[in-house]
Amino acid sequence: MRTTKAIATISFNSASYLKLKLDELKKAKIISVYHFIEHLPEDDEAGKKLHIHLYIEPAKLIQTEEFNEHFLEFDPEKPDKPKRCLPFRISKFGDWYLYALHDTAYLIAKGQTRRYKYEHKDIVTSDADELYRASKMIDKRALTPWLGLCEAVEDGLTFAEYFVQSGMPIQQINAFEKAYSLLLNNCTYRSDGETHLND
Repeated sequence: MRTTKAIATISFNSASYLKLKLDELKKAKIISVYHFIEHLPEDDEAGKKLHIHLYIEPAKLIQTEEFNEHFLEFDPEKPDKPKRCLPFRISKFGDWYLYALHDTAYLIAKGQTRRYKYEHKDIVTSDADELYRASKMIDKRALTPWLGLCEAVEDGLTFAEYFVQSGMPIQQINAFEKAYSLLLNNCTYRSDGETHLND
């Protein structure tokens, strides 16, 4: 894929190697900014390795298949199988950022939950000021109804109590009741996707 748009992927590289390669690409003016965050394996990924969610804004037109070659890292435990990134996809910063933090309202709006949560300070970036600016520009208005539900669960309200207070349209009761149940269980649910690769 040839693109100048922002791209994202999942990397299985070591964080130190990934940062080194990204800094090289930035210095060569191939990329303008990058952000990444390490995630622990979720409940449905038992025994799998840590993985990294990576976001890049290219500085010029790139061919993603060739771009992937920059991230082949020798693995002494598996000399014939280097650590690497999965294929890059076009990405929007807001979606990448909210997923990177496992933002509860963002996930529940998509009918999903995750056990582990992350913070802004957990993100490794080439430009902390740009990361901060971009994070403050994310439009979260679509998440407003889900924020109330998240707060209700945190406050220990039953779903019936939340429903009475919320003014929610009756047509949405099933979606909100399922979301309430998922939040209450504090587990990993991917809306029928088998792994985070389906997110």
